Parts: sequence; C-alpha cells; structure tokens
Amino acid sequence: MQRQSFSPPSTDVVIVGGGPAGAAAALMLARSDISVVLLDGGQQRLAVGETLPPAVRPVLDSLGVRAQLTDEGHCASVGSWSAWGSAEPWGRDFIFNRFGHGWHLDRRRFDALLRAAARSAGARLAHASLVASEPLPAGGFRLHLAGGRHLDARIVLDASGRSAVFARQRGVRRIAVDRMVALVGYVARRPDAGAEPAASLVEATSAGWWYSAPLPQDRLIVAFMTDADLARGGGDLTDGWLDRLAGAQHTAARALRFGAGLAGPPVIVSAVSGRLERFGGADWLALGDAAATQDPLSSEGILLAMQSGIDGALAARQALHGESDALAGAAKRREAVWFNYLDERDRNYAAERRWPKAPFWQRRSPEPAQGSRHIHRTQEQRSSA
Repeated sequence: MQRQSFSPPSTDVVIVGGGPAGAAAALMLARSDISVVLLDGGQQRLAVGETLPPAVRPVLDSLGVRAQLTDEGHCASVGSWSAWGSAEPWGRDFIFNRFGHGWHLDRRRFDALLRAAARSAGARLAHASLVASEPLPAGGFRLHLAGGRHLDARIVLDASGRSAVFARQRGVRRIAVDRMVALVGYVARRPDAGAEPAASLVEATSAGWWYSAPLPQDRLIVAFMTDADLARGGGDLTDGWLDRLAGAQHTAARALRFGAGLAGPPVIVSAVSGRLERFGGADWLALGDAAATQDPLSSEGILLAMQSGIDGALAARQALHGESDALAGAAKRREAVWFNYLDERDRNYAAERRWPKAPFWQRRSPEPAQGSRHIHRTQEQRSSA
C-alpha cells in the first residue's frame, strides 16, 4: 500500500500571541486580504501596562478602534506628574497636547477589543499554544500546536511577549539590560472617596520608583519598580510592599485618599529592559515585547507594541509580494527604535540625582556605565548583523 504524505492546513501568515502587537498585525493583514491565523493561548494572565499616551490616537485611528474606547468605559488620562529629581511633583496637563487626552485601560477588555477587530476583518483566531516549529524546505515553517495539531505558514510573526516562544525555538537568545521587577498592587476605591485626578503619578525613592494611576472598575494601580535582588525580603510580601509605600509621600497619600487597602496581595512581574539578539530571520519577525521590552518609565509599551504590529504587517505583506528584504528592513527599523530607547533611558535616569550611592540609582548612572554600555551596544550590533 502506498503511504500518503501528511499535508497540514496552511496559511500565509501565522502570528504567535494575541496581545496588542499580534492583534494589530492580524487586523492589518486581514484588511489586505492576506490569510492570517492569530494563535492565542487563551490563558488568563495579568497584563500590567494600562496607559495609552495621547500620541496613540493616530495608531488607534489607523486600526479603526478609537471610538470603542469610550464606549467600553476606559478612563481618560488627563496628565502625568512626577516627583522625579525633586521632592515635589511636577508635570503636564494633556489639555495642551495636540492629540488631547490619553487613556487608562482595562487591559483585558482592550486586548479583547483588538482581537475582536482582527477577527471581524477576517483573521482566524485559534486558541492554541505553540509547542514546536521547524523550517520547511521550500520556505516558511511548520508549527506544532498543543493537542497534536499542525499548521504551515509562509511567514511567522512572533508576538508572544517576553517569552518570545518562536524566536527561542529558532535559537535566538535574549539580552537583558537590567533586573527590574514591578511589585504591583491594586487599591479598591472607598465608597466615600472623593474624585481622584485622572492622571498618572511617578515618584522616585531611594530604592526605586512608584507608579500610580486610576483604572476602570474603581481601582488604583500602585506599582513599585526596583531590581529583583533589592525586592527580596524575608517577610510577607504585602507587609514589605506597605512598608515601602510608607516611604513614598505622594503615592501613599494618594492610596489613602482613594481606598482603605489592597484589593488583594501584591504580585511580582518582570519589568526588565531587554531584547532579542536579532529581531528576525528568513520568513519570520519578532514584534512588540517579543522583540524588546522597555522600562515602564517610558509609558510607551502598548503604543510601541501596536506600532510594531502595524509595521510588521506591512513588512509581511511586502515579503509575500516578492520583496525579499522587507522583513530584514523591519528588523533594522526596530533596531533603531531600541538604540533610541537606550539613549532616552539614560537621560531619564540621569535626571534623578538625590541618591547617587543607592544601588538602584548607581546601577543606572550613565557616567561609570558608558564604557560597558558602548561594548554592550557593539555586541548587539554584531549579533544583529
């Protein structure tokens, strides 16, 4: 008996990961009548990063989802304030911004909105995890999914977040710049609490810095950013979080005005700045956090993810139409964004000089790090060549 060859279903593009980068890419590809499958594991995960700056408006308009933000109850963000470089907060009101206000999001609802828009445009959504992958002789990849399923794709876009599942299957390493973590707590609003300004607040302390912002569903996110070794303690995580909060004058006062206590114990999530040693290869490209992650101080994580998704979709479309260097060009553009970010990160941390000998701030001092940073940049450039 003649053995039949195995031929799994195929598609033009598979996107691994259903967050903002992956959903934005799927939406743009589907609008171009390109067959695309969006793989979303469907696991419930804490998505920290709830702020959209005013500059996001053109991106939301290009995706066609800005009108739904107000309809779904996401909160307007009217400004940002920082006790950074001085004890008293300073900042800006978005009333003077040419784009108007930004937003504080319910991340699960926002991510679901983007996936629904992609599905409505014609993208196929598959609730499946990527187990393994292998290149095909004629180009593209065969993806092995949980449950024994398989899928062939001409191009793969890795939007799987910090795990960078597909890129790591290709043997690509991740380079970390720091060891930052976020200790995230949510304060529930008291029934008798007064109106809280719908603005973000950043406050530096000797061991790191705090971020707070009002969110939908009457919550206030209150997160402490520090290095992993500095976050360790022998006591209870909640007690340690509260002790640290007591040393942040403006953030503690805000939490007390807003609520009576934590809605649950704080959680620790990675906030490391890092990147893949290369952002793509033959027939694949990394997007969003899978490609690189930035310090939360930039408040641009979601915006950058969606921009990355849109640019990656354009590159994939061009590659499918015969432009052999399209994916490589997108990788180079992401490289430029990364190095610009490193320069901005140095400038931001150089502005806080109150604790020059504290470990957290000493590690981010640009003066002693210039030589090693130049070496690090050179190594990155070589690995990306």
